[in-house]
Amino acid sequence: MLASPVTMMCSSFGRIRWVSLLLSGLSLITACGAVYPEVKTPVRSVPPGRQVEPEPPPNLLFIVFDKVIIPKQTRDGRKWDDVGGNAPDPFAKILVNGEEILKTPVESNTLHPTWPTQMRANYLIEPGSKVVVEVWDSNAIHNQPICRIDLHSIQEMASDVAEELLCNSGARVQLRIEAARPKIGLGLYYELQSQAVKVTQVIRESPAARAGLTPGTEILSIQGKKVPELDSDQIRSMINANGQTGLKLDIKLPDGTPKSVELKEAAIYPMVSEGITF
Repeated sequence: MLASPVTMMCSSFGRIRWVSLLLSGLSLITACGAVYPEVKTPVRSVPPGRQVEPEPPPNLLFIVFDKVIIPKQTRDGRKWDDVGGNAPDPFAKILVNGEEILKTPVESNTLHPTWPTQMRANYLIEPGSKVVVEVWDSNAIHNQPICRIDLHSIQEMASDVAEELLCNSGARVQLRIEAARPKIGLGLYYELQSQAVKVTQVIRESPAARAGLTPGTEILSIQGKKVPELDSDQIRSMINANGQTGLKLDIKLPDGTPKSVELKEAAIYPMVSEGITF
């Protein structure tokens, strides 16, 4: 039996629609572009006794809560918690100009929290910033304040000894404020693209940043060998192997300016926002 004109027309329309969808999908894949792996250059802890250069910038500080000692009762004589024990479930945080930069996890049912799993990192705090330390009792309905302290000139408080801060509530906060802690490395992330190597991230306080590399910089040659002549394994190996003795790169900055640099592993001072902790 021959198909009716309407059936033939619908069938043709269906085929045309599927072809159109297929072409649209191919166009979308092309528009999205290829996804390249990002490679991170090695970052190591500073060996004991090694002197690192340069010194940390004054606006970067390593901050961690050593412990807090909380009175057994609130200032008006009440128990901290009527559910699950009499002790509070404390957490602590630091605000800079009203923005929270650090927050510990909650430690349950204790008067002496130390938050052993808290993040240990460097934080960017510009001189003159308003810094507030707060300790709270976590509750299901609403959190209760335990302590609030305004810090003035936090950069001047940096030392090797934990600072003890006293609250009106009677709580005592032992807060460690130090100059930024260093790691050792180049401070460079890059993509292994087809026939090219592109810088994707640069740690703000690192040898790579001090040499002028920025995201979008293209690496043209490594140790005198042009990138298109090297495979991905050779590129990674040459960058990692020469970082300690001197990594020679010919690069092209995002504005098109060519430049030759030599990078050598030295102190990097990563911020918490750069994903490196201690």
